Amino acid sequence: MKNVQNTWNSLISELRQISREGPERPIYYQRLPDLLGKSSELILYDDIPESTVDLVHYTTWDNVLEMFKEKDKKKQEAPIIRMYNYEQSNDPEEGQIKLPEWEKIEKEARSTWIDDILKNGSRRKGDMALELNTYGCSFSSGSSGVEDDLTYWRLYGNDGRGCSLKISRLSERIYKVRYRDKNDFDKRTDLDKKEDKEVAERLSDIFDVGKSIVQRAPEDQGKTKEILAEGLLRILYWYYHLIKHIDYEREKEWRMIRVMPRPDAIRFDTSSGNIIKRYVEGPPLSQLLSSASAITVGPTVPNRGAARAYLEYLAKEVHNIPYVNVKNSSQNYRQV
Repeated sequence: MKNVQNTWNSLISELRQISREGPERPIYYQRLPDLLGKSSELILYDDIPESTVDLVHYTTWDNVLEMFKEKDKKKQEAPIIRMYNYEQSNDPEEGQIKLPEWEKIEKEARSTWIDDILKNGSRRKGDMALELNTYGCSFSSGSSGVEDDLTYWRLYGNDGRGCSLKISRLSERIYKVRYRDKNDFDKRTDLDKKEDKEVAERLSDIFDVGKSIVQRAPEDQGKTKEILAEGLLRILYWYYHLIKHIDYEREKEWRMIRVMPRPDAIRFDTSSGNIIKRYVEGPPLSQLLSSASAITVGPTVPNRGAARAYLEYLAKEVHNIPYVNVKNSSQNYRQV
């Protein structure tokens, strides 16, 4: 079974081989785009939800209808979960809580080789701020009943006019968000410090071998160096987007995340009027839902009886997910 250690060992081992063999056999550099393109297979943490923890995604009614909507009967597409860009996160410091051990590695790499490569490359250094975008799908966690929680309806369920999706299958890695006090990192528990240090050691190893590749690569390998610099920053930013300020700890959030997806994978949601939202398609809902799952219609959705019946029809009849439980919220919630 793959875990953090063996996926990181495999990637670093291949990068070291490129560092050693590349100067004599330039064909080795051709492996870098594919190798770093598959870096999404890296396991960041060995996080597996306990059987007692439910993971629930709260979203708007319009988003749920978009997921399950009826399409061309001759070519029915499976409903997918959307992973939205975190640029519109309710957290103004999204991706900016940089642990000192990790930030030190980034600053050293940028000052000694990464920024020079990006500045002189085919992409301007300033473009990286746009490309280092993280797309994700967030899940609230807790014990039984988290799929029908007043706090989450207010925060993420469009004031109760949305829906929640309780998942019970994991088709791809989902990670716990780590909560740290940005004003006093010394308040971290011993376990947190140990975990953060282990991540720093892995990051240090991979940036060191990246620097070695760049130093040994011939001048005509400029594009290779750009791909390498961007790929390593992508890995670093995955970790940054799994850290939030301790003020958000009550959310007990889990995330699926993707950093810097291919441009042709990005879609646009224009359903919110003049607010354009970027997203990428996540896994099919059929891979996340089972008989232990639930779709809950929010407490302030109009005509909830018909709304529940329609969602049940879409899930079971249109998209052939007969095992999922569709229900109405039991919360007494008057919208202000």
